[in-house]
Amino acid sequence: MSAKPVAGGPHEDRGAANGQENTMTDSEKLDPQPVDASDRSLEEAAAAAPKPQRKWGIFPAPPTEDPGPPPDGGILAWLQVLAGHLMCFVTWGLITSFGIFQSTYEEMLHEESSTVSWIGTIQIFMLLLVGTISGRASDAGLVHEAVLLGTLMIVFGMFMASLATQYYQIFLAQGICIGLGMGILYMPGLSVPSSYFKSKKPLAVAIIASGAGSGGLVYPAMVQQLLPRVGFGWTIRSMAFVTLFVSILINLLLRVRVPARRSGPLADLHAFKELPYIFFCVGFFLIYWAVYFAFYYIDLYGYTYASFTSLDSINLLLVTNALGIPGRVLPGLGARFIGPLNTAIPTATSVAIVLYCWPGVQHAHGPLYAWAVVYGLVASAIQSLFAVSLAALTEDPSQLGTRMGMVFSVVAFATLTGAPIAGAIIQASGGSYLGAQLWAASSMLLGAGALVMARVGRIGWALKKQV
Repeated sequence: MSAKPVAGGPHEDRGAANGQENTMTDSEKLDPQPVDASDRSLEEAAAAAPKPQRKWGIFPAPPTEDPGPPPDGGILAWLQVLAGHLMCFVTWGLITSFGIFQSTYEEMLHEESSTVSWIGTIQIFMLLLVGTISGRASDAGLVHEAVLLGTLMIVFGMFMASLATQYYQIFLAQGICIGLGMGILYMPGLSVPSSYFKSKKPLAVAIIASGAGSGGLVYPAMVQQLLPRVGFGWTIRSMAFVTLFVSILINLLLRVRVPARRSGPLADLHAFKELPYIFFCVGFFLIYWAVYFAFYYIDLYGYTYASFTSLDSINLLLVTNALGIPGRVLPGLGARFIGPLNTAIPTATSVAIVLYCWPGVQHAHGPLYAWAVVYGLVASAIQSLFAVSLAALTEDPSQLGTRMGMVFSVVAFATLTGAPIAGAIIQASGGSYLGAQLWAASSMLLGAGALVMARVGRIGWALKKQV
């Protein structure tokens, strides 16, 4: 049976063209014609508006509806973990590799240790302080824009550093520009992978954090192999091209899952009336004050005291950073059973003991490599426990983001001044590392003590309670 033509439609025109009489009655013209379900779905699909795009049409707009519970797996979710791993690669991986620049810049620029250290510490300072503010970009639905801008600034800063010949030029390019890019990129970008996981979130976070170890292996190895062959400029440009490739992958892989939301307050001054939070801030300030000293100076220490060549001493930094991969994964397993703060306290104490042992290590290749292995493991572990320990201390989850930003701002000043203070102590001691080693170890031990007081303020002296 042939379908009845619809008035005004293409069938009517065809009938008029063939001289055929339109046989529809008046009632049929007035009554609506039944529409097949498949036709309706096609019409609705055709009429549907295209998915909203950004102004430039580069990135998809963030979701507007709650997507439901996290998938806790799947290809897309693990691709976000890969993107997060690569973000740590170009941020913390570059930061923990600064030891290669410390010795290179001292020789190239003829500057004191403490002066050169400011280039590296300003990067960490910018990452933590700017990250506190830029993290709100994820609340506003601007994750893609923040990640693109941050990666572009990191790459641009590296290319500019490759052209620099004076201290102020390197400070502006590598310290300010790259550090600012890290701060813009890090917090908004890492807000995405965590939204895809629930029960598997500790594993996902550990894989992401291990990106610092991956970057800490690749960048020093490039300097070690390229610097004697192609010189400083093309070594840094080669690192920039690697960073550009990684940055492209980050921007292509990242996909926001949750809709924009209203940001909480930038600060919660009431938190500073709570003793556990105060002791936590003091504890991790002291810990981060000391933890990067060895990362910055172990390369130079091996060259000065253990007869390493300037290139072979980079192996000490490679070993330290390599142990950062398991060092950032294993503490998460322990934290699941005894609690993150309960794990952080003995870990910080272990770092202090290792630093106290440093002056007693024989000035030979084997003992220094062994020390670098142990320090890389425990120093990376305490860094990985920072955020999760604060979460364990925070009773109201809605306050976690604000309190995290506040403690990041406090710790930023510790990372800014720690390595330069150590360099100044070495300089004042006539090149001896003993004073700086004892300063770092004592700061770490006091930090562990402050964490003990934070735990006591939270749950008392009960040893078996998990926190």
